[in-house]
Amino acid sequence: EDSLKAAKLAPKPVYDGIYRVEGDSVVIPSFEIEVELSPKAEAKIEKDKESIIVSASFSGIPIDPNSPNMQEWAEGGIAGKEIELMGQRVARFENIKVKKSTLDSVTGKDLELLINVYTGRRTNPDNLLDCGILSEKMAKVQNKKFVLKAKLIYGE
Repeated sequence: EDSLKAAKLAPKPVYDGIYRVEGDSVVIPSFEIEVELSPKAEAKIEKDKESIIVSASFSGIPIDPNSPNMQEWAEGGIAGKEIELMGQRVARFENIKVKKSTLDSVTGKDLELLINVYTGRRTNPDNLLDCGILSEKMAKVQNKKFVLKAKLIYGE
């Protein structure tokens, strides 16, 4: 008698156990980076009303070393995203897309992630922070939160 039936949603296709497929692209899994400032760095950033940039770069090794993409990837990686933090200290990276054909042209589909952190240079022409980096494969980073500690380059 009940004419309404619940339809099962089709699972989203997964590529290489890491990425979600959307059309001709794959979505890199989300992750978070928390920047933990030393007390002196926190005071300087707040006093100067400076921002913090968390920069993510994704790279892979081309299957064909003579690929026309090789030079472009060597300079900027396969994909990248910067998040500017003003007041907050956690950057959430999500919904970053890469063409599936690009991912298919690298060896091992587990992209390398490189995270760099620096000041936004809103009030000072130089970077003020000495911060650790994160360099890791996406399989280890996906859906996790990492804390990077930072202190002042000068005056710490």
